[in-house]
Amino acid sequence: MIGYDEAIDRAVAQRASEAFDLLRQLIACPSLSLAEGRHDRPETAVGAMATALARLGLPVTALPTGPESETLIARWGRPHPAGPAVILDAHLDTVPPGDPAAWLGLDPLAAHEGVATYLGDGQVRLSFPAAGVAVERRLRPRMARVWEARGGGERAVIGGRGAFDNKGPAAVLWLTLAALCDCFGAGGLDGSQVLGIFSTDEEQGERGIRAALGWLARQGYLDRPLAAVGYRQGLAAIVLEGSYSYLPVVGHRGSALLVLRTRGRAAHAATPELGDNAVLRMARLLARLEADWPAFRARSLDPLLPDRLLEPATVALGTTMAGGGVVRVDTGPEGPLVERAGTNVVPDWCEATLDLRYPRGVGAPEALVEAITRAIADWVQEHEPAATVRLLRWSSPAALGETPGAALADPLVQAVVGAREAVLGLPSYPETAPGGTNGTVLLNEGRIRTLIECGPGGGLSHEPFEFVDRDDLVDGARILVRALLAILDALAGR
Repeated sequence: MIGYDEAIDRAVAQRASEAFDLLRQLIACPSLSLAEGRHDRPETAVGAMATALARLGLPVTALPTGPESETLIARWGRPHPAGPAVILDAHLDTVPPGDPAAWLGLDPLAAHEGVATYLGDGQVRLSFPAAGVAVERRLRPRMARVWEARGGGERAVIGGRGAFDNKGPAAVLWLTLAALCDCFGAGGLDGSQVLGIFSTDEEQGERGIRAALGWLARQGYLDRPLAAVGYRQGLAAIVLEGSYSYLPVVGHRGSALLVLRTRGRAAHAATPELGDNAVLRMARLLARLEADWPAFRARSLDPLLPDRLLEPATVALGTTMAGGGVVRVDTGPEGPLVERAGTNVVPDWCEATLDLRYPRGVGAPEALVEAITRAIADWVQEHEPAATVRLLRWSSPAALGETPGAALADPLVQAVVGAREAVLGLPSYPETAPGGTNGTVLLNEGRIRTLIECGPGGGLSHEPFEFVDRDDLVDGARILVRALLAILDALAGR
């Protein structure tokens, strides 16, 4: 399928204003995990997307993932039991806006047109003239490399909660489907299919993508045999996330959430010397683990995790922490509201979570995470014998290829690299992501060849002043349609 470049670019340009309007609607809809809305409620994020998809004339399936949560699947092309099919996934849920004061008067549930200026050394200045707000923030090093490849300068951006993670990419997915329909009709080409999944609950329990995987199984897509490389024949997937201006992200580490508990002895706060403060025990233990982490990792974890593509294991200490008389924490208009009891008692318990990210290792996934947990528990027991460690939840690493070279040679990666270089004129190379995506489920559980992450540039996901690159939203659809045509050709053996 070659020779369509002008038609693709024309179709994307004609639909771009609709995509920006859709993004503004999506940002204005609160969409916490499992509260993203339903297709029959247009005032919700899911309803707004369902309405936009209806304009394209594509068949859409709504899969319940909760009382106020549905995952949508739109299909371009006619169903074919063995025809080539590519899955595009973009999640619609976001994290909460956080403390309103941290946005300095910028409404996080509104789309704000602005300008990002690269200052060098990973620093960017964000200006939102209509709101009279300007701030400076530091970007991830990988994002800074994209700016530097473009020579720095200024980029038009759109700010607001979810602009980057992940409503901007969802708007790109809609624009991609719209361009496919306008160029080739809703019925597709030569028995090829593109399935657009607008998933829910990605930020928490991944219920949306698992519901979609169940639908794929019921429709027979997962009945396809596995090829020699271990992926299902005739299927491929790309997960759209706020990323590095469509560099192919080929893998990310797994995650393990560990719960660490220390114990003490209660006493009246007026006589603290008679008690044993469990919170202080936790503080000392976390500080010691932070100091000892490089040596501990090299000694106890690295031998378990000989990955040549993904980064070494890291740990975020105390991602949540509670102890003593803390009863409940709610979200208020000015930040967290803590309900307390027993504030005059030396705390006899404290619990903290450790968020561990780890690369691939040897052996079965369950055995590997058990070995990692055991290594950390042994270290804790050595330094705080009364403390306990338990595994709360985990997910496996996911990656294409064993090395950067092998990842770059993957045909899915090659299709995206070729399309990106044709549209943006920038050098392309495989990247890895620091956090997880729905790609874990598609690749590890569905055995579908999956590009773990690909999407527009921007930054500050989960933070105030989250923003997405405006031009990348349009260029992304130009890249994705070109890549899809190449992937479908490859899957069909054309």
